[in-house]
Amino acid sequence: MANLLIKDLREIAKGFPEDLDDWPDIPCPTCRRGVLLPVPDSFVWEESVTSRSLHDHEAWDAEWIQGGFHCVLTCRKETCDQVRVIGEMTVGDGRRYDVQYDRYFTPTMFFPALPLIESRDLCPSEVGERVDAAAKILWLDPNAAANRIRAAVEALMDDRGVIRTKPGRAGRAVRLSLDNRIATFKTALPQYAGAAELLLAAKWIGNVGSHEDVLRIPDVLEGVMFLDRAFSLIYGTSPDDIQKRASEVTARRGRPDTFSTEVPF
Repeated sequence: MANLLIKDLREIAKGFPEDLDDWPDIPCPTCRRGVLLPVPDSFVWEESVTSRSLHDHEAWDAEWIQGGFHCVLTCRKETCDQVRVIGEMTVGDGRRYDVQYDRYFTPTMFFPALPLIESRDLCPSEVGERVDAAAKILWLDPNAAANRIRAAVEALMDDRGVIRTKPGRAGRAVRLSLDNRIATFKTALPQYAGAAELLLAAKWIGNVGSHEDVLRIPDVLEGVMFLDRAFSLIYGTSPDDIQKRASEVTARRGRPDTFSTEVPF
């Protein structure tokens, strides 16, 4: 099944066009079901002082223009919190055939943070907190966010009771690598072998984020997608549970499990 949340986040990572009506769907962090819309009167962009000072340069070009923007976003549901977005403004080739240059707006922070995973409600608190930490910094520092995703995998191993250390020489405890913990999890619970492979892939992306400054938002979102799917496999309703429930409904011939033919008085 397609992960629509990740799809929306990937579109956001491409940046916002100048026309507010063309902004992509932005998921609401309050209800997790609605779409945030920009409030036109709140949208403000401005060129930085440094950028303006370069206009007199003999080689100046419109693509040198840089600045920032901010905007208030609201959900269609009136009970949801407003979200504020800030980011960078740049100028580049026009998207429209009759315009040479267009402004582009790249978000660097959403407050409150946008949701990252569809299975957030399934997560144990310690695991979910690390995912939330990644959500807060994803747009500003994707490499650091990838490290938080790796930390979520560690927390998941803790939740499933996978040991962190083993006895070493002279009785000293030796810390197990996350690779070893995932392998232990896979061996102990073979029914989650597929989830273990997803967690391992998310871990590798987290490793790169920890040691190299090469990840971009789409790279991290791929790791998030792996993690989200693993959560669903581990904490969600299993195919066996669904099969069992189907058999029970068939045995009751579709009647609710609270159904009774006895007169309730």
